[in-house]
Amino acid sequence: MGRVNAAPSPAVAPEIAVVNEDLGTDATSVVRALVARLHAAGRVTDEEALVEAVLARESVGSTALPGGIAIPHARSAAVTTPSVAAALLAEAISWPGGSDPVRLVLLIAAPGDDPQSYLGLLQKVAAACVKTAFVGDVAAASTPTQLADVLAAGAHLR
Repeated sequence: MGRVNAAPSPAVAPEIAVVNEDLGTDATSVVRALVARLHAAGRVTDEEALVEAVLARESVGSTALPGGIAIPHARSAAVTTPSVAAALLAEAISWPGGSDPVRLVLLIAAPGDDPQSYLGLLQKVAAACVKTAFVGDVAAASTPTQLADVLAAGAHLR
């Protein structure tokens, strides 16, 4: 039986945040690694379905932003909890369609039947990423907990 009156999971948490780990040398590898974290945290039921959805969205237009940030995102029936998986990569990588090498990846995953919360989450994350102070605080994070805390506070995800 499910929990009664359980608080919803926060969109970002230390178990879905990565700092200075090698997740691969290309966008697809990083997306796969972050989706695997979401799956391990019980936020995704089908890793491959979400990877395919994120990569399909990426093929429509790059999610790379100036300043070394990428925000890959997708809605999928495989997602059980709206989430932002975050990676501050040890080494910047080339991101398709991006002009700058990417070091910060914020993968947004939302349930397929909830377009409003998906768009709200995307808007909050994108708005935070244009703030110099937020980007600086993220770059200074040295642990997954710090990265999750900075993201949650800066993007108003709590």
